[in-house]
Parts: sequence; C-alpha cells; structure tokens
Amino acid sequence: MTVSILANTVPSGPSGQGQCFASPDPLRARSRLRRRRSSLTALLLFFLIFSGPPRLRIRDGDASLRGDIDGVVILHVVVWAWAGIWIFYQVWRHPQSRRRMLQFSLPQKVGLAMVFSLALAAGVARAPALAAFKIYQILVSLGFMHVFVQRFGRRWSLKAIFWCSALLCFAVAIGAFLSPDLVWFSSDFNPDPSRLRGELIASTGVVSSFAIILLLTGVRKIWRAVPALLVALFLALLVLSQMRTAYVVVSVFLALALVKRTDMTLLRRFAFLSCVLTLTLYAYHWLPSLSQYRDPGSIADLDDRVGLWRHLAGVTFTQSLWLGLGYYSASRIYGPEYNAGLGTAHSMFLEVLLGGGVLSFALLIALCTVLSVWAARLLYSRRDGFSFAVVSLFIACMLFGFMGEEIDSGPVAMCFWYSAAVLPWLGEKTSRGMTKQTLIGNYYPPIATAAKQPQGQTP
Repeated sequence: MTVSILANTVPSGPSGQGQCFASPDPLRARSRLRRRRSSLTALLLFFLIFSGPPRLRIRDGDASLRGDIDGVVILHVVVWAWAGIWIFYQVWRHPQSRRRMLQFSLPQKVGLAMVFSLALAAGVARAPALAAFKIYQILVSLGFMHVFVQRFGRRWSLKAIFWCSALLCFAVAIGAFLSPDLVWFSSDFNPDPSRLRGELIASTGVVSSFAIILLLTGVRKIWRAVPALLVALFLALLVLSQMRTAYVVVSVFLALALVKRTDMTLLRRFAFLSCVLTLTLYAYHWLPSLSQYRDPGSIADLDDRVGLWRHLAGVTFTQSLWLGLGYYSASRIYGPEYNAGLGTAHSMFLEVLLGGGVLSFALLIALCTVLSVWAARLLYSRRDGFSFAVVSLFIACMLFGFMGEEIDSGPVAMCFWYSAAVLPWLGEKTSRGMTKQTLIGNYYPPIATAAKQPQGQTP
C-alpha cells in the first residue's frame, strides 16, 4: 500500500520525505528524536481537529445559544486553542521557512477575506460567543492545514487525512457493538436504532466516503488481505449509514474513474466491477431498495432543506442583507422557526449567507469557483493518482458542503482547506509543465528534443 504509516521516519519539508533515526551522532539523534515527538504531537492535534473533536452526547441546540458549558465544550475549547497556539509556534520556530508559511494562495486569501467579513457580524449576533468561536474555527482550520502542508508535505498530509478517516471508521464500527447509543439512530420508517449515522463520533457517510476515495487512489494491490478488508469495512459502513449524499459522492468518484483515463488501472477495474455487480444485482432484483429505509418523497425537497433555505434566505434579505446575523448562531435561532428537527442551515452556503450576508456569501462563491476551475483543469490535464485523489476529495467536499456539512470544523472542513492549499500548487505546476513542453515542441524538432534529454528524464 502506498498509504502506509511511516513507522521510523519523520517528514521533512514540503516533499514529505522522511529521514532515518539511526545515527552515530548523539546530538543529531536527539535532534531527530525531538522532530519525531513534534511530528507525533502534530499528528495527534491533526486527528483531534479532523474529528471535530467528537461530540459524544446529544446537546440541546439552545444550550449553545445560552453559553452552557460542560466537559465536551471544555475539550473543544482546549483543542482549538491548542491548534491556534501550534500555528503561531510553528511560524515562530522555523524562521527559515517563515516566509513560505506566510505566503497564501489566492483561494486562501479569499478565505481569509471571508473570515474577516463573517467577523464583522459576530458583534451584532444574538449569541456573539458562539459565532466568534465558530469563526475562529474557520480561521484555525485554514491556517492549520496551510502550515501542516508546508511543514510536512502535500502527499504526507493526504496520508494523514486517510488514516484519520480510517481511524474514525474504526471508532464508529467499534461503537456499533460496544456503545450503540453513540452511533445508531432511527431511520425514516423505523423508530428503532437502524441507521448507522455515527454523528456523535463522526458522520459515518462522510468519513467512509473519504476513506474509500483515498484508499482506492493510493493502493496498488487491493486484493491483498489488509486493503481488501479495509475496502469491505468502509463499504459496509457506507451502506449502513443510509446517507444518500455519501452514495452520490462515491458514485460520482467511481464514474470519474471510469471516464477519466488515469494511470490507476486498479481503480478503473474496481469501478468497472462495481458497476457490473450493481447492475447485475439490480437486474435480478437482489439489490435492496433504499426506499425501504428512507422516504423517497423527501428527495424532491431534499428532506425539507429547500423550504428551510428559502426561509433563511428570506430572513437574511429582510433583516441584514450585507453583514448577516451571526455565523452559525443565526441558524440555531431562525432554523427552528421553520423546522425544529433540522436545527442548522444544512448547507455551508446558506450558513455563510445567513451568518455573513451577501458580502461573505459572494466571497465563498468566489472561493469555490476558483477552486472548481483549478480542479477542472487538473482533471482534464493530469493523469496521476495524487491529482485525481485531490480533485475527488474537493468534489466530495463540495457535495457534502452543499447538503449540510460545514467548513469550520470536522472532516469536510479540513479536506476543503486542504484542497485550497494544494489545488493551486498543482495547477501552477501543471501550467509550468505545459508551458515548458509547448516551448520545446515549438523550437525543437521531436527527434532533436529526444536527443537533448538525458536518459531517464522527461522534458
């Protein structure tokens, strides 16, 4: 597997390559030991932020508006405060790379502008502490992923995302047997716990989708014991989650693998076999119908999300068009007025529109547009597995974000800001490569070009 844990190495620099700890020099050995401890600390913090951290209990929506504090709230505050301190510490500790760490890409700059715009409305929100904390989470998620990628490398960061997703899948699977109340919930037609949503630990559909995408794009031989067992576990969790958005995400990913000609033959074969198997089961009526568990009538209005979005958009346009009413806190107030069962805005776009007004919403649209252009360009021009994994991850974030996930904390937020850090770099690298290739083709005949290149190198 290419997505393997580097047991005896520590990533150094953007390339993500490790160095062996065995060294006869005691000073060098101690220095590498400190780097290893620093990396383990960063990984632990990465996992805590990626996981949320877990909520572990059902909390009344009004409790956050009132500012009620319990042990889980304290844990969240400590983790996110630690993450902010870690960012400043990394910038201060590595002066040789400080300039690179402080250089943000265009999407990240737009994201910072959106955070500033959301902060303008936090002071007038009815729950300013809650709004300020959620805005702080957006800022930390953006900054943490930027510094983490600069510090440990883009590929190594993608491996960290995979293993965090896999660990959360393991946690949900273990909780299904040892602590069912944390992960099992009722479905549309069954009041008994029959749907493995896992939201108090992590959204089962989200983390299983990310794990499937990154496993299939990073493994070379899936038919070995460990990759095959992992695929089976992730697919089982995906099915039991009964999350239709997750089904769409994985279906789009497999469809892209069939349509896009990439270097990943194994992924294409898996996608083809999955398509054939699904069609065969459907033809013989052996495929269980999702309508037995989820209400098919809720597809047209997206589980009443369309009505909720109209209501929240109307509140924004009539009460605070330009600055909004406070990020996240406003949806906790005005969302239950329409449907008490929905709670929040159930869309990162409506959450930003209601919380930050038209100004913040326009910046979010600009951010997503720029990233979508980079992703489309990469999907068209590159065939390597890393680029395909990053683009697939971004598409999954957009689909999940449109249907209910947020960009302040959790798996979707971390993957979204990872895409904002890596997609522009891949796009610029592709543009430079295409420019160089075009110039060579214009000024050198094909035979002369091949003769000028050293053996084993490509132009």
